[in-house]
Amino acid sequence: MDDNLITMDSDDDEIFDSDEDIFDETVDVMNARLSLTKSTRGFRVCHEHSDEEIDQDTDGCSKCSKLWKHKKDMTIQDVVKEQVLCLLPAKALCRCKSVCKEWNQWITRPFLAHLQSYSFRDISGLFCQIPYTIKPFFISLNHSASGVPSPTLSFLPEDVKVCATCNGLLCCKSHVSFDTKYYICNPANKEWMVLPKPELYHGLNSAAVLAFEPTADNVKAHFQLICAVPLIDTPVVYFEIYSSRSNSWRAAKTECWEPDALVLNDDGFFLNGVALWETSHSDQVLAFQLKDEQYGTLPLPQRKGSKGALSAIHGELCYILPHEEENEVTMEIYGGLNMSLKYNIPLSPEACSEVGGKELRALPCVNEDLLTLLVGNKMCVYHVKEGKLEIIRNVYTQDGRFLPYVNSLVPVGQQLVENDEYSGI
Repeated sequence: MDDNLITMDSDDDEIFDSDEDIFDETVDVMNARLSLTKSTRGFRVCHEHSDEEIDQDTDGCSKCSKLWKHKKDMTIQDVVKEQVLCLLPAKALCRCKSVCKEWNQWITRPFLAHLQSYSFRDISGLFCQIPYTIKPFFISLNHSASGVPSPTLSFLPEDVKVCATCNGLLCCKSHVSFDTKYYICNPANKEWMVLPKPELYHGLNSAAVLAFEPTADNVKAHFQLICAVPLIDTPVVYFEIYSSRSNSWRAAKTECWEPDALVLNDDGFFLNGVALWETSHSDQVLAFQLKDEQYGTLPLPQRKGSKGALSAIHGELCYILPHEEENEVTMEIYGGLNMSLKYNIPLSPEACSEVGGKELRALPCVNEDLLTLLVGNKMCVYHVKEGKLEIIRNVYTQDGRFLPYVNSLVPVGQQLVENDEYSGI
């Protein structure tokens, strides 16, 4: 496919800073804690700069006095700044920097990026990798609110394929199979790092899952990368795990000898402490529990076909399968340990008429009352409550990898590669 057919979001570069980092403070400040109000004694504690109690009748901490105000002096704008901004996606949040100098100062602080990374969790769009193309591209579900400054990840030092996403972070893999490199990046702020070389050979059949859980305590955005690595000419799958805390790889203590797990789809994801991969040649899911380093298999619906999608709804594993019969189209939602049918969502008559017998494929992107699917060669969003089918864009093919992405400001700054060779990025 001609790469020229894949277009970028035209307005994203105008919204995000293109030549400088969103963060202008050192990473050490990421150890900050939100200044909390102690209502019992009328004092406030500034955890970012000291553990001293600050009398609210004074100007408070000299370093925070411009950012924090006494309750009685707070306006609606102040409440929005401190309580609402962190709930916005990265693109909308960066737009808010132009509201006033105070908001700009607040939004560019590393602590706000940390706060937003665990406050905003909605799926913002999908990163897509089409066969026979070397560049991925991003499709936003809402161009005015969510986007990235470089939808094709051109800020990385080489062309890559996206192999995993998790809560705003992307794991990318170099195209050169004999010298595998893994990159972890956040396309919203263009921060990235390259991982050390793994001990095992991660060939074309290896599959990766990125594990990143944003929490109030995880201020340094630590993550792990779990790779299922089949050995050549041996019916066994090893698990090799990278940890950002130690900046090193380790081999898991368990090995998988399931014959059906030797070939995995490369669109796995992390859910509730478990790495999940759909197997390519059987109706099963390979599950690897990260804490205990144990594996198991889960069934998939018997009639899953090739147009379903393994996903998560409200924190529970599910399988979404479009079903067309005569002039009616339904989205079947399977779940539970036995993957039984839980919900059957019929598309509205108006949406069915737009589908018009075209080939359907569910995509692993679910928000509240939104389902995403391919209708022919068009990516669409179905609004369940409104019964409306919205065309997002043309993707030219039903084949390819579609990975959900959260438009987060989570930093990769402390591991950011600083190399003169890449200084022009």
